[in-house]
Amino acid sequence: MSLSWDPVYDSQSVAVLLAIAIVALLLWVTPSGTTPYRRRILLLLRGLAAIALVLTLVRPALVQTDNRPTVATLVIAADSSRSMTLASGELSSDSGSQTRWEQQRMLLESLARQLGLNDERLNVALFQYDQTTSSIGGGPVKDLGEWIEPLSQIDPAGNLTDLAGPLQTATDAARTTPLAGVVLFGDGTQTFTPGASGEDDLGSVNIGPMDAAKLIGAMGVPLWTVALGPDSQAGAVRDVAVVSLPETYRMFSGNETEIAFEVAVQGYPGRTIPITLTWVNQNNQSTIAASRTLPASGNRDTVPLRVPLIAPEAGTYRLIVQAESPAGETDTSNDRQLAFVDVRSGGGRVLYLEGTPRLEQMFLRRAVRRFPDLELAYRWIPRDTSSRWPIDLSDDLQPGRYDIVILGDLHSAALGEKQLRTLAEMVNEGTALLTLGGEHAYGPGGYADSPLAQVLPVEMDASVRQSPGPIASEAGAASDATPGQIKKPFRLNVRRPHPITTIVTGDSSWTSLPEMPGANRWTGVRVAPGVQVLLDAGKQLNINTADDQVQPMMVIGEYGQGRVASVAFDSTWTWWRGGANEFHRRYWRQLMLWLLSREETDEDQIRIEMSPRRFIASEGSAFTASVTRAGATPTNADAVSNRVAEIQLEDGTTQNVPAQTTVQQNDQSQLVRISGSVPTGLPPGIHSLKVSIEGTNPMSSTMPFQVIDDTREFIADAPNHALLGRLASATSAAGGESFRADQIEQLAERITDQRRRAQRVVIEKKRLGDDPITGWMLFVLFAGSLSIEWYLRRQWGLA
Repeated sequence: MSLSWDPVYDSQSVAVLLAIAIVALLLWVTPSGTTPYRRRILLLLRGLAAIALVLTLVRPALVQTDNRPTVATLVIAADSSRSMTLASGELSSDSGSQTRWEQQRMLLESLARQLGLNDERLNVALFQYDQTTSSIGGGPVKDLGEWIEPLSQIDPAGNLTDLAGPLQTATDAARTTPLAGVVLFGDGTQTFTPGASGEDDLGSVNIGPMDAAKLIGAMGVPLWTVALGPDSQAGAVRDVAVVSLPETYRMFSGNETEIAFEVAVQGYPGRTIPITLTWVNQNNQSTIAASRTLPASGNRDTVPLRVPLIAPEAGTYRLIVQAESPAGETDTSNDRQLAFVDVRSGGGRVLYLEGTPRLEQMFLRRAVRRFPDLELAYRWIPRDTSSRWPIDLSDDLQPGRYDIVILGDLHSAALGEKQLRTLAEMVNEGTALLTLGGEHAYGPGGYADSPLAQVLPVEMDASVRQSPGPIASEAGAASDATPGQIKKPFRLNVRRPHPITTIVTGDSSWTSLPEMPGANRWTGVRVAPGVQVLLDAGKQLNINTADDQVQPMMVIGEYGQGRVASVAFDSTWTWWRGGANEFHRRYWRQLMLWLLSREETDEDQIRIEMSPRRFIASEGSAFTASVTRAGATPTNADAVSNRVAEIQLEDGTTQNVPAQTTVQQNDQSQLVRISGSVPTGLPPGIHSLKVSIEGTNPMSSTMPFQVIDDTREFIADAPNHALLGRLASATSAAGGESFRADQIEQLAERITDQRRRAQRVVIEKKRLGDDPITGWMLFVLFAGSLSIEWYLRRQWGLA
């Protein structure tokens, strides 16, 4: 503690001069004719007033500096799964066998006694976890013992253990309060398998314990694990387990997908574990997809593997990952794990050739790249390189390399006649071609006299050909004098219904889209089988007599074995900017699928969704089946009441499943939704859910699922202390460490040491006059002294 001064105006010299002046003035002005006694009294009172003023001017303060830990929360997670009812390897007070649950409660009480001694700024949050994580209570660390008491009323009955659960809960808590650390009690038996269900088309894997621990370490929070139960001795337990395989995958035929999983090996140091990945189709025919060998370096290892696989033909499959354990393993139920795989028709590879970096190409690429089944290669050919045209695209224009070629605002001279002829041959052999509008597209781009003239479904004017130099305006919009262009806003009109143009999403439709600012003008539409005008401009473009006709804006057709689409406009980006971003995405999606001959329709097909598809017998699962019935009317809507949902068990028997049906009716179709739950208590195995709608137009769909034996907590009776050690090591940079049950005192010391490192300097400054008490004291001293002095002078006749 020290004394400091804080004079007014932040100037000590000014404060001293003012103080001297005040004192001199108060003491110098003294009335004459008074006695020495009275003079001393008056000087005393004036001196007290002077002292009050001087103290107010110099403002003395007491400064205290101290080191204190920051306010933080310690998260403690207790294991409440069924494996905690197993023996801990120690004896209880009555000489009986102590369970891991009793051992955990005893260690928590010991930790509470040691932590609650002297840290008043530490709070604690106590959780229990098995396959889920829930809060028990929390508050100041000195009250931790009171929150441990409810543990005696909890029955450790969790069927699975998810070590990632409490770590994710701690991560969520760190968003609102600083964490002093995470203490994880448990035996390390990770029996919960994270599933996969993403919103994208490829699926996504839920976070595992190691990923959760790494996330905590990245936040600078230490993880301290306390291992319960007997530590397995080398060779005492032998086990090989396949874990962390995602529940479902969605692939595209011919595309490569990486399969990620982990293999846990215990008791086979130095041995090699063969791993086999096998496809099983709907007819239960097996095909080996890949094989790997896994060397087990230590007595207990968990090795992550990533195996790339090429998706087979379209269909539904089971992917089985099998580990062949050496002799000596007593439990082989966890040696394999399966994932359900939905393989769709092959994805498409798209080559996009563009000459002008306009807004349209940016938004088109953004739309296409959102589709995981489409692989886009973009080639920009700047117009200022026209002196070196044609460029060499021989590698890109190889037959079979790309499924779709998009020509943007690119002059034909950029490719040259030879490569355009190659492109025409590619289309004839099955490659799809899409041409977009632009100032150097179609006739102005010289395509009327090119080998593509006979490929495109439109007729072009060769007389409007432009040189391959600069465009009409740097903004990319057509001018009134640009040949072969239309410079007038117009709305698109749907000429005929088609899978490309049948788009209804939210509040957007063709009639609500922003106007097109311009487009290319074609001289006509080619007369050939399969050629169709899907979009036109109606009667809006009456610029002159010649234009008093319907202008086609999108024409599709076929050339040989390939599909061709020509679009006159180049401003679909205005849809996105106008709020119709989902309409924009659907338009390009459906156009790409049509070019790939993969028109998708949900009509008259039952689609089943189930979550999860791998579950234990005591939990069950929920499902939803939906179907769009074309042409259904309210008069036959009651037919959907004749629907059947049933479970087809692995042994061939069936069970009916109660389900609810809802119907949404419009003028053209009927959406039927059937929802229900798979009952609990099913035997372990691979079963199927079948949903059927009977009547004049019967239909059905089947989805396989797996029921897992829920006694894995007892099967995995050997504690996995090594896993707890790896979780703590993932946060070692932040101070994380693993402890045995007999090291609870060291854990308390480590937490205390961590709190000591988190101390910060706290400066407390108490300045005279800042608080009400000292402020009133100075005021009373000053005002009271002068008041008494004035009163005495009046009494003594000196005023």
